[in-house]
Amino acid sequence: MRIIIFRVLVASILLLVGSWSALAQSADALAQQVVDAELAYAAAFQACDPGGLDTATTKDFTYTDYNGMTYSRHWFLEQAKACTRGVVRIEPMRVMLNDGDNSAIVHSRFHQFIGDKPLPVHQLMHILVRRDSEWRVASHHSAVMLGDARPTGDRYGEPNDGTAFAQLIGGPSTRSAPAFAHQVVRYGGDPAKNLPEDPITLEKQALDSILEYASVFQNCRTADLEKIMSPTYVISGFNGMTYTRKWMIGTSDFCNHNIQRIEPLQLRLYGENTAVLLGRYHQFIYERPADFRHLTAVAFREEGTWRVALHYSTTFNEKVGSAEGKLFYSEGGMSQRVMPPFPNWVPPRKSRW
Repeated sequence: MRIIIFRVLVASILLLVGSWSALAQSADALAQQVVDAELAYAAAFQACDPGGLDTATTKDFTYTDYNGMTYSRHWFLEQAKACTRGVVRIEPMRVMLNDGDNSAIVHSRFHQFIGDKPLPVHQLMHILVRRDSEWRVASHHSAVMLGDARPTGDRYGEPNDGTAFAQLIGGPSTRSAPAFAHQVVRYGGDPAKNLPEDPITLEKQALDSILEYASVFQNCRTADLEKIMSPTYVISGFNGMTYTRKWMIGTSDFCNHNIQRIEPLQLRLYGENTAVLLGRYHQFIYERPADFRHLTAVAFREEGTWRVALHYSTTFNEKVGSAEGKLFYSEGGMSQRVMPPFPNWVPPRKSRW
Protein backbone atom coordinates (compact mmCIF):
# COMPACT_ATOMS: atom_id res chain seq x y z
CA MET A 1 0.00 0.00 0.00
CA ARG A 2 2.80 2.41 0.91
CA ILE A 3 4.48 1.72 -2.43
CA ILE A 4 1.26 2.51 -4.29
CA ILE A 5 0.75 5.73 -2.32
CA PHE A 6 4.39 6.72 -2.95
CA ARG A 7 4.02 6.07 -6.69
CA VAL A 8 0.81 8.12 -6.81
CA LEU A 9 2.52 10.94 -4.92
CA VAL A 10 5.53 10.89 -7.26
CA ALA A 11 3.22 10.85 -10.29
CA SER A 12 1.28 13.81 -8.87
CA ILE A 13 4.47 15.78 -8.29
CA LEU A 14 5.73 15.02 -11.79
CA LEU A 15 2.36 16.07 -13.23
CA LEU A 16 2.49 19.33 -11.27
CA VAL A 17 6.06 20.02 -12.38
CA GLY A 18 5.05 19.23 -15.96
CA SER A 19 2.10 21.63 -15.70
CA TRP A 20 4.31 24.45 -14.45
CA SER A 21 6.85 23.69 -17.17
CA ALA A 22 4.14 23.81 -19.83
CA LEU A 23 2.89 27.10 -18.39
CA ALA A 24 6.38 28.60 -18.55
CA GLN A 25 6.85 27.39 -22.09
CA SER A 26 3.48 28.86 -23.03
CA ALA A 27 4.47 32.25 -21.59
CA ASP A 28 7.76 32.19 -23.49
CA ALA A 29 5.98 31.17 -26.70
CA LEU A 30 3.43 33.98 -26.33
CA ALA A 31 6.16 36.49 -25.52
CA GLN A 32 7.98 35.42 -28.69
CA GLN A 33 4.78 36.07 -30.67
CA VAL A 34 4.72 39.57 -29.19
CA VAL A 35 8.40 40.13 -30.03
CA ASP A 36 7.77 38.91 -33.59
CA ALA A 37 4.91 41.44 -33.88
CA GLU A 38 7.26 44.16 -32.62
CA LEU A 39 9.93 43.26 -35.17
CA ALA A 40 7.31 43.20 -37.95
CA TYR A 41 6.21 46.71 -36.89
CA ALA A 42 9.84 47.92 -36.98
CA ALA A 43 10.52 46.26 -40.35
CA ALA A 44 7.44 47.88 -41.90
CA PHE A 45 8.46 51.27 -40.51
CA GLN A 46 12.00 50.85 -41.81
CA ALA A 47 10.73 49.73 -45.23
CA CYS A 48 8.44 52.80 -45.44
CA ASP A 49 5.51 50.40 -45.80
CA PRO A 50 2.24 51.99 -44.59
CA GLY A 51 0.36 48.85 -45.66
CA GLY A 52 2.47 46.72 -43.33
CA LEU A 53 1.94 49.20 -40.50
CA ASP A 54 -1.79 49.24 -41.20
CA THR A 55 -1.78 45.48 -40.56
CA ALA A 56 0.52 45.77 -37.54
CA THR A 57 -1.56 48.38 -35.65
CA THR A 58 -5.08 48.69 -34.28
CA LYS A 59 -7.53 51.11 -35.91
CA ASP A 60 -7.37 53.42 -32.87
CA PHE A 61 -3.56 53.33 -32.65
CA THR A 62 -1.91 56.46 -31.22
CA TYR A 63 1.70 57.61 -31.50
CA THR A 64 3.11 59.65 -28.59
CA ASP A 65 6.54 60.96 -29.51
CA TYR A 66 9.49 61.89 -27.32
CA ASN A 67 8.19 65.49 -27.19
CA GLY A 68 5.05 64.38 -25.35
CA MET A 69 2.82 65.10 -28.35
CA THR A 70 0.28 62.45 -29.37
CA TYR A 71 -0.30 61.98 -33.09
CA SER A 72 -3.07 60.30 -35.05
CA ARG A 73 -2.82 56.98 -36.83
CA HIS A 74 -3.36 58.71 -40.19
CA TRP A 75 -0.39 61.03 -39.52
CA PHE A 76 1.74 58.05 -38.51
CA LEU A 77 0.97 56.13 -41.72
CA GLU A 78 1.69 59.25 -43.78
CA GLN A 79 5.05 59.63 -42.04
CA ALA A 80 5.93 56.04 -42.91
CA LYS A 81 4.95 56.59 -46.53
CA ALA A 82 7.14 59.71 -46.70
CA CYS A 83 10.11 57.66 -45.41
CA THR A 84 11.26 60.41 -43.05
CA ARG A 85 13.13 57.98 -40.77
CA GLY A 86 15.65 55.82 -42.55
CA VAL A 87 16.36 53.07 -40.01
CA VAL A 88 14.23 51.81 -37.17
CA ARG A 89 15.41 49.00 -34.91
CA ILE A 90 13.66 47.71 -31.81
CA GLU A 91 15.37 45.69 -29.05
CA PRO A 92 12.70 44.33 -26.69
CA MET A 93 13.84 44.37 -23.05
CA ARG A 94 10.72 43.32 -21.16
CA VAL A 95 7.44 41.68 -22.22
CA MET A 96 4.60 41.79 -19.69
CA LEU A 97 1.61 39.54 -20.44
CA ASN A 98 -1.74 40.23 -18.83
CA ASP A 99 -5.53 40.15 -19.38
CA GLY A 100 -5.54 36.37 -19.77
CA ASP A 101 -2.57 36.73 -22.16
CA ASN A 102 -4.58 38.97 -24.49
CA SER A 103 -2.68 42.17 -23.74
CA ALA A 104 1.02 42.91 -23.51
CA ILE A 105 3.22 45.83 -22.51
CA VAL A 106 6.67 45.86 -24.10
CA HIS A 107 9.62 48.05 -23.15
CA SER A 108 12.36 48.28 -25.77
CA ARG A 109 15.40 50.18 -26.86
CA PHE A 110 14.47 52.17 -29.94
CA HIS A 111 17.12 53.10 -32.52
CA GLN A 112 16.48 55.59 -35.33
CA PHE A 113 18.50 57.23 -38.08
CA ILE A 114 17.69 60.18 -40.32
CA GLY A 115 19.83 59.56 -43.37
CA ASP A 116 23.18 58.54 -41.90
CA LYS A 117 22.71 60.59 -38.74
CA PRO A 118 21.93 58.53 -35.59
CA LEU A 119 19.29 59.90 -33.26
CA PRO A 120 19.53 59.42 -29.47
CA VAL A 121 18.47 56.02 -28.17
CA HIS A 122 14.87 56.10 -26.97
CA GLN A 123 13.15 53.94 -24.40
CA LEU A 124 10.05 52.73 -26.23
CA MET A 125 6.85 51.46 -24.67
CA HIS A 126 4.29 49.59 -26.77
CA ILE A 127 0.88 48.29 -25.75
CA LEU A 128 -0.25 45.31 -27.84
CA VAL A 129 -3.58 43.50 -27.89
CA ARG A 130 -4.37 40.04 -29.23
CA ARG A 131 -7.53 39.62 -31.28
CA ASP A 132 -8.31 36.59 -33.46
CA SER A 133 -4.87 35.16 -32.56
CA GLU A 134 -3.08 38.21 -34.02
CA TRP A 135 -1.04 40.70 -31.97
CA ARG A 136 -1.36 44.37 -32.97
CA VAL A 137 0.24 47.53 -31.56
CA ALA A 138 -2.35 49.83 -29.98
CA SER A 139 -0.09 52.52 -28.51
CA HIS A 140 3.44 53.84 -29.10
CA HIS A 141 5.10 56.12 -26.53
CA SER A 142 8.83 56.89 -26.39
CA ALA A 143 11.21 59.01 -24.32
CA VAL A 144 14.87 59.85 -24.84
CA MET A 145 17.23 58.02 -22.48
CA LEU A 146 18.89 60.98 -20.79
CA GLY A 147 21.75 59.17 -19.09
CA ASP A 148 22.36 57.62 -15.71
CA ALA A 149 19.47 59.11 -13.73
CA ARG A 150 19.04 56.25 -11.27
CA PRO A 151 18.17 56.99 -7.64
CA THR A 152 21.17 56.94 -5.32
CA GLY A 153 21.65 54.30 -2.69
CA ASP A 154 19.90 50.98 -2.22
CA ARG A 155 17.72 51.68 0.80
CA TYR A 156 14.88 49.40 -0.22
CA GLY A 157 16.71 46.19 -1.06
CA GLU A 158 16.13 46.46 -4.79
CA PRO A 159 18.76 45.49 -7.38
CA ASN A 160 20.06 48.29 -9.60
CA ASP A 161 18.81 50.88 -7.08
CA GLY A 162 15.19 50.36 -8.01
CA THR A 163 15.43 50.11 -11.80
CA ALA A 164 13.25 47.37 -13.29
CA PHE A 165 15.74 45.86 -15.74
CA ALA A 166 19.19 46.38 -17.25
CA GLN A 167 19.06 49.35 -19.58
CA LEU A 168 21.32 51.00 -22.10
CA ILE A 169 22.12 54.45 -20.73
CA GLY A 170 21.89 57.11 -23.40
CA GLY A 171 24.11 57.20 -26.46
CA PRO A 172 23.45 57.41 -30.20
CA SER A 173 21.44 54.80 -32.11
CA THR A 174 23.30 51.91 -33.72
CA ARG A 175 22.49 49.80 -36.78
CA SER A 176 23.31 46.51 -35.06
CA ALA A 177 23.79 45.25 -31.52
CA PRO A 178 24.59 42.02 -29.66
CA ALA A 179 21.65 39.69 -29.06
CA PHE A 180 19.58 40.84 -26.10
CA ALA A 181 17.48 38.41 -24.05
CA HIS A 182 14.16 39.96 -23.09
CA GLN A 183 12.46 39.37 -19.76
CA VAL A 184 9.01 37.78 -19.62
CA VAL A 185 6.60 38.83 -16.86
CA ARG A 186 3.16 37.29 -16.53
CA TYR A 187 0.22 38.07 -14.27
CA GLY A 188 -1.01 34.82 -12.76
CA GLY A 189 -4.50 35.82 -11.64
CA ASP A 190 -7.73 34.18 -12.73
CA PRO A 191 -9.48 36.22 -15.50
CA ALA A 192 -12.64 34.16 -14.92
CA LYS A 193 -13.18 36.16 -11.72
CA ASN A 194 -13.84 39.30 -13.79
CA LEU A 195 -17.63 39.39 -14.05
CA PRO A 196 -19.20 40.75 -17.27
CA GLU A 197 -20.02 44.48 -17.20
CA ASP A 198 -21.33 46.98 -19.71
CA PRO A 199 -18.66 49.22 -21.36
CA ILE A 200 -19.83 52.45 -19.69
CA THR A 201 -19.47 50.91 -16.22
CA LEU A 202 -16.05 49.52 -17.10
CA GLU A 203 -14.84 52.89 -18.42
CA LYS A 204 -15.96 54.64 -15.23
CA GLN A 205 -14.35 51.99 -13.02
CA ALA A 206 -11.04 52.14 -14.90
CA LEU A 207 -10.94 55.96 -14.91
CA ASP A 208 -11.83 56.15 -11.21
CA SER A 209 -9.02 53.71 -10.38
CA ILE A 210 -6.41 55.71 -12.31
CA LEU A 211 -7.51 58.97 -10.66
CA GLU A 212 -7.44 57.23 -7.27
CA TYR A 213 -3.89 56.09 -8.07
CA ALA A 214 -2.89 59.76 -8.43
CA SER A 215 -4.62 60.61 -5.15
CA VAL A 216 -2.80 57.82 -3.33
CA PHE A 217 0.59 59.24 -4.36
CA GLN A 218 -0.47 62.82 -3.78
CA ASN A 219 -1.44 62.08 -0.19
CA CYS A 220 1.39 59.59 0.51
CA ARG A 221 -1.08 56.81 1.33
CA THR A 222 1.45 54.03 1.26
CA ALA A 223 -0.90 51.41 2.69
CA ASP A 224 -3.27 51.87 -0.26
CA LEU A 225 -0.61 51.36 -2.93
CA GLU A 226 -0.84 47.58 -2.59
CA LYS A 227 -4.51 47.77 -3.58
CA ILE A 228 -4.21 50.18 -6.50
CA MET A 229 -1.02 48.89 -8.21
CA SER A 230 -0.86 45.63 -10.15
CA PRO A 231 1.74 43.07 -9.00
CA THR A 232 3.45 43.63 -12.36
CA TYR A 233 3.46 47.45 -12.08
CA VAL A 234 6.36 49.50 -13.47
CA ILE A 235 6.83 53.25 -13.90
CA SER A 236 8.94 54.94 -16.59
CA GLY A 237 9.97 58.51 -15.94
CA PHE A 238 10.80 61.38 -18.28
CA ASN A 239 14.46 60.27 -18.20
CA GLY A 240 13.75 56.94 -19.93
CA MET A 241 14.47 54.93 -16.78
CA THR A 242 11.99 52.34 -15.45
CA TYR A 243 11.47 51.63 -11.77
CA THR A 244 9.91 48.74 -9.88
CA ARG A 245 6.72 48.52 -7.86
CA LYS A 246 8.67 47.67 -4.74
CA TRP A 247 10.87 50.73 -5.05
CA MET A 248 7.90 53.04 -5.60
CA ILE A 249 6.14 51.67 -2.52
CA GLY A 250 9.36 51.96 -0.52
CA THR A 251 9.74 55.65 -1.38
CA SER A 252 6.07 56.59 -0.91
CA ASP A 253 6.47 57.51 2.76
CA PHE A 254 8.96 60.19 1.70
CA CYS A 255 6.33 61.79 -0.57
CA ASN A 256 8.84 61.93 -3.43
CA HIS A 257 6.24 61.12 -6.07
CA ASN A 258 3.65 63.81 -5.50
CA ILE A 259 1.48 63.45 -8.60
CA GLN A 260 -0.78 66.39 -8.08
CA ARG A 261 -3.49 65.94 -10.66
CA ILE A 262 -4.28 63.90 -13.77
CA GLU A 263 -6.30 65.50 -16.56
CA PRO A 264 -7.71 62.66 -18.72
CA LEU A 265 -7.71 63.22 -22.47
CA GLN A 266 -8.69 59.83 -23.84
CA LEU A 267 -9.65 56.46 -22.39
CA ARG A 268 -9.73 53.31 -24.51
CA LEU A 269 -11.03 49.89 -23.52
CA TYR A 270 -9.73 46.69 -25.10
CA GLY A 271 -12.24 44.01 -24.26
CA GLU A 272 -13.38 44.09 -20.64
CA ASN A 273 -10.04 43.90 -18.84
CA THR A 274 -7.59 46.41 -20.38
CA ALA A 275 -7.86 50.22 -20.28
CA VAL A 276 -5.41 52.74 -21.76
CA LEU A 277 -5.53 56.35 -20.54
CA LEU A 278 -3.81 59.25 -22.28
CA GLY A 279 -3.64 62.37 -20.15
CA ARG A 280 -1.71 65.29 -18.74
CA TYR A 281 -0.47 65.41 -15.21
CA HIS A 282 0.91 68.01 -12.86
CA GLN A 283 3.52 67.09 -10.30
CA PHE A 284 5.06 68.84 -7.32
CA ILE A 285 8.21 67.58 -5.60
CA TYR A 286 8.79 69.00 -2.14
CA GLU A 287 6.30 71.78 -2.95
CA ARG A 288 8.22 72.77 -6.07
CA PRO A 289 6.46 72.43 -9.43
CA ALA A 290 7.91 69.93 -11.90
CA ASP A 291 7.53 69.91 -15.66
CA PHE A 292 4.03 69.52 -17.05
CA ARG A 293 3.97 66.01 -18.59
CA HIS A 294 2.08 63.67 -20.87
CA LEU A 295 0.98 60.42 -19.24
CA THR A 296 0.16 57.02 -20.69
CA ALA A 297 -1.37 54.79 -18.02
CA VAL A 298 -2.53 51.19 -18.43
CA ALA A 299 -4.96 49.56 -16.02
CA PHE A 300 -5.87 45.87 -15.95
CA ARG A 301 -8.98 44.40 -14.34
CA GLU A 302 -7.53 41.75 -12.07
CA GLU A 303 -9.96 39.42 -10.29
CA GLY A 304 -12.70 42.05 -10.30
CA THR A 305 -10.56 45.10 -9.44
CA TRP A 306 -8.97 47.66 -11.76
CA ARG A 307 -5.29 48.20 -10.96
CA VAL A 308 -2.66 50.41 -12.59
CA ALA A 309 0.04 48.30 -14.28
CA LEU A 310 1.97 50.97 -16.18
CA HIS A 311 2.85 54.63 -15.71
CA TYR A 312 4.81 56.15 -18.60
CA SER A 313 5.50 59.88 -18.77
CA THR A 314 7.22 62.35 -21.08
CA THR A 315 7.90 66.06 -20.54
CA PHE A 316 6.01 68.24 -23.01
CA ASN A 317 8.17 70.05 -25.56
CA GLU A 318 6.01 71.52 -28.27
CA LYS A 319 9.03 73.26 -29.83
CA VAL A 320 10.35 70.04 -31.42
CA GLY A 321 8.76 67.44 -33.65
CA SER A 322 5.85 67.79 -36.03
CA ALA A 323 3.46 70.71 -35.69
CA GLU A 324 0.79 68.74 -37.54
CA GLY A 325 -1.08 65.51 -36.96
CA LYS A 326 -1.67 65.99 -33.22
CA LEU A 327 -4.71 64.47 -31.58
CA PHE A 328 -4.63 66.99 -28.73
CA TYR A 329 -3.52 70.55 -28.25
CA SER A 330 -0.66 70.42 -25.76
CA GLU A 331 2.04 72.76 -24.56
CA GLY A 332 4.85 72.73 -22.04
CA GLY A 333 5.42 74.70 -18.86
CA MET A 334 5.46 74.00 -15.15
CA SER A 335 2.82 72.19 -13.14
CA GLN A 336 0.06 74.19 -11.51
CA ARG A 337 -2.17 73.32 -8.58
CA VAL A 338 -5.20 74.99 -10.13
CA MET A 339 -5.68 75.96 -13.74
CA PRO A 340 -8.64 76.72 -16.00
CA PRO A 341 -9.99 73.93 -18.25
CA PHE A 342 -7.41 73.12 -20.89
CA PRO A 343 -8.59 73.65 -24.49
CA ASN A 344 -8.68 70.35 -26.32
CA TRP A 345 -8.12 71.58 -29.84
CA VAL A 346 -5.56 71.11 -32.58
CA PRO A 347 -3.97 74.09 -34.39
CA PRO A 348 -5.22 74.30 -37.98
CA ARG A 349 -2.99 73.00 -40.76
CA LYS A 350 -1.02 75.79 -42.42
CA SER A 351 -2.06 76.59 -45.95
CA ARG A 352 0.40 75.74 -48.70
CA TRP A 353 -0.58 78.84 -50.65
